[in-house]
Amino acid sequence: MLRQWTIASREGEKEKSNLFSFSLLSFYRSALPKFVTLLTLVAILTSLIVVRDVVGIWSYTLKKTSSNCTTQTVLVMGAAQYDGRPSPAFQRRLDKAHDLYEQGCASRIIVTGGKRAGDRFTEGEAGVKYLASLGVPRNVLQSEKKSASSFENLELSRPLLESKSLTIVTDDLHAYRTHYLATKLGYDAELATVFNPYKRFTYAMRELMMLMAYHLGIIR
Repeated sequence: MLRQWTIASREGEKEKSNLFSFSLLSFYRSALPKFVTLLTLVAILTSLIVVRDVVGIWSYTLKKTSSNCTTQTVLVMGAAQYDGRPSPAFQRRLDKAHDLYEQGCASRIIVTGGKRAGDRFTEGEAGVKYLASLGVPRNVLQSEKKSASSFENLELSRPLLESKSLTIVTDDLHAYRTHYLATKLGYDAELATVFNPYKRFTYAMRELMMLMAYHLGIIR
């Protein structure tokens, strides 16, 4: 009797196991196509976003580099400085701002950028000093001294702006991302770009990765 009960019990467990396996297999068979479809849609959407950003980044290398003088406020995106002396990349941006001033397109120039640990000067201070040395009056120049990213360059400059219309000076490969951020922050911005001749493919790939990080909410 005990033996018969044991056999019946084992057969019952086996039947339950088979039923569970069948149910699990049925679930996978019904869910797998949906999962594959979802992955395909995500892949297509991601590809479209990447293509859009690649075209956007490259488009700014083809646009004219001068301003239309539609605003009188120029904002220079920060870049490296060495003990108060602008790096070559930063100097190119500052020279462009100086050109805009000379053309009558800038009654105010805001230079952005904080400093790294151990630095004596901020990028904003170094930029203002450099432009003053070129003859730009001090009453035209202002600096934002706390930012450490492109987003902060724009966000922390708000208190210095009299309106949301401005001309932003930056590298041509950095212009698309800058315009993307400026639009998110509600600025009516035009870009006056400078050509950066160094490691352009690497620069472009870095910009693309930063944009993807924005889209995914990893950074802002």
